[in-house]
Amino acid sequence: MGGGKKRPTVSALEKRMKKEAEGKKEEGGKKPQMKLSGTTGELTEVSLEAVIKDIKGLKYVTPYVLASRLGLKLSRAKRVLRELESRGVLVTVDKNSRVPIYVPAGKR
Repeated sequence: MGGGKKRPTVSALEKRMKKEAEGKKEEGGKKPQMKLSGTTGELTEVSLEAVIKDIKGLKYVTPYVLASRLGLKLSRAKRVLRELESRGVLVTVDKNSRVPIYVPAGKR
């Protein structure tokens, strides 16, 4: 017996090529990562202002929301949210050991 691996049909090849082409288009549309200053890993004032502008229109902010919108790691998103809370831009609604939930200061 034997036979080897089955060859894909023409329609299967067309579908695969179509998916690969769509995947390449989406990769080009990603948001750029936030620039971090030097080796400290802290966000610069300019990038914090951009984060504040982005946050103002949201109903609530969690580390995951911020990380997915700006392309940050979760640990850095948590650090940014704590910094913005200390500046009075955000207010904590619920803070447990896993997911803190923040609201922009004017929305509460």
